Amino acid sequence: MFFTHDFRITLSLLGQNSYVSNKGFLSLLEDIAEMHSASIGYGVTDISKTNFSWAILNWKVKFFSRPKYGDIVTIKTWARHNTKLYCYRDFEVLNSEGKTIAIITSKWVLIDVTKRRISKIEEDFVNKYNPEYKSVFNIIELDKLQEPKNYSKMIDYKIRKSDIDVNNHVNNLCYVDIALEVFPGDINDFNTCNDFEILYKHQIRLGDKISVCYSSENSENYVAIKSNDGLTLHSIIKFN
Repeated sequence: MFFTHDFRITLSLLGQNSYVSNKGFLSLLEDIAEMHSASIGYGVTDISKTNFSWAILNWKVKFFSRPKYGDIVTIKTWARHNTKLYCYRDFEVLNSEGKTIAIITSKWVLIDVTKRRISKIEEDFVNKYNPEYKSVFNIIELDKLQEPKNYSKMIDYKIRKSDIDVNNHVNNLCYVDIALEVFPGDINDFNTCNDFEILYKHQIRLGDKISVCYSSENSENYVAIKSNDGLTLHSIIKFN
């Protein structure tokens, strides 16, 4: 089942320029994913009844043209490939002329909120989403991002209360802002990286001490978010 909704690019979604920021764009994708789930009874407000919630593991984003302030975009999303442990969701973003301006794939796990652990995705549950076979990147599975061996820049970052979401850990959208702190150049350079991937590995909670590490390899920029002692890798973000 394809689920479609129109969005207007508002001020809150912008970067330093008049174009949508990476964080703002991801927030739109999360919104329509939630709308789709809510339409079949598995939205945020249904968690108290279903005891299930979705958690994101990966993003892969490619812009062909970045929308700017005031633009109306149509976002189409659908569930596709799944296993017992995770499910993929793809997105296609169209401008007002019907031209594709961005494609996205994402990987999610189903959380049993009462047991606080990943739940198996049963066939009858998947069938509620009526999955499609279309893959915007013509792939079945995402390649796993690999952590760089060396870093050219590293900073410590203190988790703020404003980074924490309702689940008492750092909101996944905040990882993009955290990566910006170590990214070379200015915010416009960061928000005009039109191809990027995010891998989430371990949650970050209030009070955790983390290091944000930058590396550039073969014209690709990497940011790794790790514990200060280097033992826990929280996330890898790759920008082109």
